[in-house]
Amino acid sequence: MTSIKDIAAKAKVSIGTVDRVLHDRGRVSDETRNRVQRIVRELGYRPNIHARNLSLKKVYRFAVIMPRLSQDSEYWKFPANGIDKACRELEMYKVSATYFLFDRYSNASFGRAFREALGSNPDGLLIAPVLSRIAEELIPTIPQGLPYVFFDSSIPGTDCLTFIGQDPFQSGLLASSLLQSITGGEGNVAVIKVMPDDFHLRERIRGFLTGVEGGKTMTAKLFEVDSHGGEPAFADVVGRIVKELVPLKGIFVSNAWTHSVARSMQALSAANGVTVIGYDLVPKNLHYLEQGLIGFLISQCPSTQGYEGIYSLYEHVVLREKVKQTIMVPIDILTKNNVKYYRG
Repeated sequence: MTSIKDIAAKAKVSIGTVDRVLHDRGRVSDETRNRVQRIVRELGYRPNIHARNLSLKKVYRFAVIMPRLSQDSEYWKFPANGIDKACRELEMYKVSATYFLFDRYSNASFGRAFREALGSNPDGLLIAPVLSRIAEELIPTIPQGLPYVFFDSSIPGTDCLTFIGQDPFQSGLLASSLLQSITGGEGNVAVIKVMPDDFHLRERIRGFLTGVEGGKTMTAKLFEVDSHGGEPAFADVVGRIVKELVPLKGIFVSNAWTHSVARSMQALSAANGVTVIGYDLVPKNLHYLEQGLIGFLISQCPSTQGYEGIYSLYEHVVLREKVKQTIMVPIDILTKNNVKYYRG
């Protein structure tokens, strides 16, 4: 079913502009109006009767439960940007989001944020369930009929409205293929499992190890590091890797802390001939990618995840439309040669 969002994307205008054209209100240039009307006809758009009759007095409030924006190398700023963008576009429909942030390293903090979110009497929840154990305990306490959407990671067996994110197993498999193409499928590689982990990170590692097992004579060894320990913890694990795996051909890092591995490899003068692969276009990762100390970064489009999360709740709660059970984001491979096209 075609939505206003689809029309706006194809016409390269805001949702507000499409709304003004459809309802013949506000100022829109003739060129823009004609382009939007042409796309409406091409896509066969039919207005949602419920949306047309929305009461302007009704306010829709969604609660967002996610880690503090500064954590995981500031990764969480990206989905927050997407959430904020969606709310700006939907402001005319009285849609807003309130953040309930938790400490990535504290189950108690997650519990507090979760309970505060429910206590705000929201119309829907957008949740990043990256602390799997406590999330699994609390998700069943969500009142029946209150829709919730997962992003970034998921919890199998729950009744979430939709999950928005990357196929973690396939992204790990892709990372394995990239590393094997560089090394010829031979040699020692380290797999760094960054703790605390979640279903998403475990699946990435499972995908990577599956790829290695199906290759030639490459040998992979798993190392764990608690990211709560910061740079010293990563320096310690990289030191052990360099000593234990000789010769070392590559390192796979399961999340956005890839820069800490690259920095430690540089400090040990051990980066030559070693390909580091990890995740996410956070500023520190950008720096080491452009220097060539990180070979590849896999992007999981976090801004898109936050954006689509709010829209899924809006379409379900406000428009009463059926939404996709899963919205998968692309698996983008970034190198120092193409990264400039992803800045933005």
